[in-house]
Amino acid sequence: ARLEALGSIKTVVFDKTGTLTKGKFQLLHLDTVGNQKTRREVLALLSLMEAPSSHPLAATLIDAAKNEGVSRSKDSVVLGHSMLKGEGVTAIVDGEEVYVGNTRLVKRLGFYNELDSEQRNKSIEWNDKGGTVGFLAIKGEGIVAMFCVADGVRKEARSVVTALINDGVNVLMLTGDGDGAAKAVARDVGLPAECVRSQFLPEDKLHCVASLLGSSKRKGHILAKKELLLFCGDGVNDAPALTIADVGVAMGEGAAIAMEMSDVTLMDSNLSKLLFSLRIGAKVITTVKENIAFSVFVKLIVIALTFAGKMSLLAAIASDVGVMLLVSINGMKLLPGGTELCCKRRRAYRKLPLMSSPRSEIV
Repeated sequence: ARLEALGSIKTVVFDKTGTLTKGKFQLLHLDTVGNQKTRREVLALLSLMEAPSSHPLAATLIDAAKNEGVSRSKDSVVLGHSMLKGEGVTAIVDGEEVYVGNTRLVKRLGFYNELDSEQRNKSIEWNDKGGTVGFLAIKGEGIVAMFCVADGVRKEARSVVTALINDGVNVLMLTGDGDGAAKAVARDVGLPAECVRSQFLPEDKLHCVASLLGSSKRKGHILAKKELLLFCGDGVNDAPALTIADVGVAMGEGAAIAMEMSDVTLMDSNLSKLLFSLRIGAKVITTVKENIAFSVFVKLIVIALTFAGKMSLLAAIASDVGVMLLVSINGMKLLPGGTELCCKRRRAYRKLPLMSSPRSEIV
């Protein structure tokens, strides 16, 4: 059923981070704000806050601290570590309420307005250049650091998106990142700007997918062509959208809950496999229709000949078996490289040296 559904996909919705991109960030900028914390203290606190997180950005911040010789303090006490949906993480560190997250988070907390114009302009510039901007804030002290990370696009992403568009599939991208990072990735993968939705919370993704499902042709008469929706993501925030989509596809390198909620998992996180699955699904539907049409046509001929008194029992059995063999052979064309593989095996067998029989050896 899932393979048939893959062949009826008309709309593909991608997540950005870890799906169209590699999910392996690089720290481009790290600036301290004010004099509350030194760079080493900021890195140590970021490493401590991100250690329990499974987001790809967390590993980048931890690695950045290690590269500068900064390790997490073993004496620090971390309590109540929790994820803020679409915003970041928070925890109580040594009695202080600490936040690490995006611009939406610090604006909601009222910290963003405490930055001076130069710092705000710098964060906007980082975002416009395609970076993902984050902040480290402490309740009572405000923002103590700001950073910018960037994520590379998967090498196969552009070719897959282009092929889907050429196949007549509607392609969209939903992301919780800012407009700058979203549009930069869209340009890299060849996706028009109008097909990008940025600064989305998990519930926003859920509502967007639900609205797209409402406008798609999911049911109809038996000959009507279905137009289903596929959502492809990798993170915890993508789980609700993966659940309600007609077909949910998770990346193998993503979060466990995303793979649990999905219908299909790309174990090696290669988007080319997604394109292959969609095309093989379409071929399956075409082959099934061909087999049904051929079987019905032959049956009608047999029925007509039977009523005309020109059909024997042996001929009827032969036609039935013949149809079964022909539809089976037609279905075998779906096997990838089946004919080529058989030919290679046959040629390899012919090259094997002939074994002499025991009698010839005795003689």
